[in-house]
Amino acid sequence: MTQRSNSRIAAVVLAAGNSYRMGKAKQLLPLGNSTVLERTLKNLQDSTVDEFILVLGASAEAIQKQLTVSRNLKTVLNPDLGGGMSSSLRKGLSAINPDIAAALIVLADQPFVQPVTFNQIIEAYRRSEARIVIPIHNGSRGNPVLLDRSIFPEVMALKGDTGVRAIFEQHTEEIAKVEVADPGILLDIDNKEDYERLRILEPGN
Repeated sequence: MTQRSNSRIAAVVLAAGNSYRMGKAKQLLPLGNSTVLERTLKNLQDSTVDEFILVLGASAEAIQKQLTVSRNLKTVLNPDLGGGMSSSLRKGLSAINPDIAAALIVLADQPFVQPVTFNQIIEAYRRSEARIVIPIHNGSRGNPVLLDRSIFPEVMALKGDTGVRAIFEQHTEEIAKVEVADPGILLDIDNKEDYERLRILEPGN
């Protein structure tokens, strides 16, 4: 058993984007009896994650009005939408409690990642000395990525529309890859075609 066996884990959900390619707030797109964002949050809250940070920006007021998922949910606003993904990462990581050992970086537009998948990533972290954990499905790398707290300063130093993959090359020996049976780690919603394709996966559609 590693020293990480009881480590507390946060999830930083990046939901501040403008959804330019969609033409509307994709966080609020209907998905079954819910929305894309609420499905993402519900799946997270059915996992073993301890703390939930939701980073909002564009359409923040409309999103907050519709949110019904609230257990341990801490919402932070990113007014610097021109700063790209890196600015949302800084806001989210800065809001994490000091007792948190690591954080899942979750994309709000990936509503099909299952709770068991989040748990698998967390367990891979707790069983290892890895500083980064990446899920793999059928040989393809997906999201969310888990980051040890020691990595946070590097991520918070990123600029522009840059995600956490920018630091991977500096940590090739400290990355654990975990194979999951969940295609949801590869599915996101960038445009209307993506949305229509993913809606077909929803039971009842």
